[in-house]
Amino acid sequence: MKKPSSRSPRLQPVALALLTLFAGPALAQENDNAQGAENAKERALSAVVVSEQAYSDTTATVSAEAIASRAARDARETLQNETGVTVGGGGSAMAQKIYVREIEDTLLTVTLDGVPQGGNIFHHQGRILIDPLLLKRIEIDKGGTVASVGPGGLAGSVRMTTKAAADLLRPGQRIGGLLFGGVASNDGWNAGAAAYGRSEALDFLVYAKRNESRDYQDGNGRTQEKTAATQDSRLARLNWQLAPGHALSFGYQALTDEAVRYPRPHMVGFTGSNAPMPQQLDQETLTAGYHFAGSDGLPAADLTLFSETVENVRANNGSGAVFGKPVGYVFGERLESSGVNLLLKSKLGAGTLRYGLNHHRRESSAINPNKSGGAGGTSREETDVTGLFAEGSVPLGSLLLLGVGARYDWYSYTDNHRQDFDSSGLSPNASLTLQASEALSFRLGASSTVRGAGLKEAFMLDNGPGPLIYRNAADLREETARNLELGVNYEQGPWSFKGSLFDMTIDDYINLVYRAGPPATATRENIGKVKSRGYELGGRWNNGTASLGLSVSDARPKLNGQDLGDGDFSLGTSVGRTWLLSAGYALPAWNVDLGWNLRRVEDIDYRPGGATADVHKDGYTVHDLHASWQPLGKDRLRVTLSVRNLFDRFYHDQATYGYSAGNGMVLGYADPGRDVRLDLNWKF
Repeated sequence: MKKPSSRSPRLQPVALALLTLFAGPALAQENDNAQGAENAKERALSAVVVSEQAYSDTTATVSAEAIASRAARDARETLQNETGVTVGGGGSAMAQKIYVREIEDTLLTVTLDGVPQGGNIFHHQGRILIDPLLLKRIEIDKGGTVASVGPGGLAGSVRMTTKAAADLLRPGQRIGGLLFGGVASNDGWNAGAAAYGRSEALDFLVYAKRNESRDYQDGNGRTQEKTAATQDSRLARLNWQLAPGHALSFGYQALTDEAVRYPRPHMVGFTGSNAPMPQQLDQETLTAGYHFAGSDGLPAADLTLFSETVENVRANNGSGAVFGKPVGYVFGERLESSGVNLLLKSKLGAGTLRYGLNHHRRESSAINPNKSGGAGGTSREETDVTGLFAEGSVPLGSLLLLGVGARYDWYSYTDNHRQDFDSSGLSPNASLTLQASEALSFRLGASSTVRGAGLKEAFMLDNGPGPLIYRNAADLREETARNLELGVNYEQGPWSFKGSLFDMTIDDYINLVYRAGPPATATRENIGKVKSRGYELGGRWNNGTASLGLSVSDARPKLNGQDLGDGDFSLGTSVGRTWLLSAGYALPAWNVDLGWNLRRVEDIDYRPGGATADVHKDGYTVHDLHASWQPLGKDRLRVTLSVRNLFDRFYHDQATYGYSAGNGMVLGYADPGRDVRLDLNWKF
């Protein structure tokens, strides 16, 4: 049985210590879009401040405009033109996994409107399904991340923010609507609608969309089977201004993905226990928030309560038992999350101190288990984390900016074999920025992050190998990461340049150790050290009418000195040096924007753990074009014509599960061939 008294963290002493530590020196430069002209010192420091927060210069931001202009339909299309980001899995949304600097999203803090995402249902499938049209922006921290983002981001964070009524209403408009839809030559169709409005005290948004994709064809004209799916998205948001400075918000978001697919969606060529079966994933999120603008010496406050449920259900309609489930058996996994986030902001002179707390709880369970009891365990797990954080920045003279932050987290975990694991730790970060001139800055950043042992893959709670069914080692310890980064940023006139060198180390990395037996077992252990070093360089010229951008990135992650391979599930993989080239041209008189994107991934030879010879991955070059026309002027009617994979190139993304000598083929999906699309978006 769980012992609550021994698992309740004593928050007050640590809270006082953190606030004492930061209250004196922490002065932050606040970036407020409503401000007028800034003085010279503020302009000198603005290059390192994003949304009131001193994020790393390596933060990648994907705007709603960028998503709309490319008419992106899934995670791969939304993120594939971001430096240092790769999405493997081909054109099947359920198979797609996000890699940041070749590290999988399981090691990132992933949030949607502050709600933790990315519960690991099964290491053979993706875990982050997004509807790009819903998103106001995506922010990606690569490597270290700041304290207020949340707990556990060993290798960075992905923060997604959805739209509200204010993001859709035109100036002076009180109520409006949106109709949208699109067709594709190689990817099916989508359609939906939204209604939104505001009064003096209320604003609302309701949204619904259906996306029907079919089995697509690769660049060789071969159909990639079991990639068809139906995906429904719903969103409702309400904001209520109670009084000046006080507001309540309520949100509901849901996504349903239904298809007949392989149980191992990203290993479609795998022949054992992988017969296609009908599956349905449902995700539902509820949020409630309170915002206080601050007054009379009281801090501004943002309080958010959330609850989320993710269910994945499948039916064995094959000719024999699968994973120990007989023919006709319906089974699956459920992840339930709840929690609270509190962010406070206090003015200190000309700056801002940000501080607060998070409390997140997550439960994982098998749906309709048949192995509960005995050696199979309870088919249920739970974990919670409570953390306090504070952060700020202080100018050191006229040229230097020191940023400091820290969070202290208490982790608690009870696994499906009734083992308890408790840990806690401090996760500090610091950065020093030299503003060499108004256009040029250099930044040195360092962070250390603690992540306690947490939930296993939910699938394994009732489907693991052997009688021990994926047992945790009794001495399982927390993971710790260290990130060090040196960056340069230049921006003047039409020119901009950004570059970074990075070094990451994760100690006591947790993963499976398979033992063939008999009996066969899979034990979750601290298996060693992960290291990754690399660089990112990028530049852009934009004169307001024409633009041209070029970037290159490379990372070489290793586990215990061996290159990462495609079989390092929930950790990462090896990808060749990647070049991104983009060009754009605007025709203001016609309200037309033209764009071209090229992605070049070089060949790579590497030797993963256990291999006796190098593994080779072929490189590829892919071209995408898009033209966006707004015939009624901005923000009314948008017509987007796009061509993805213009030259119908056949390729497997290097982050897709790779070649199997035993099967004589690449087990993962090939990426889609040429896809011609027409998308319409009408606001009225």
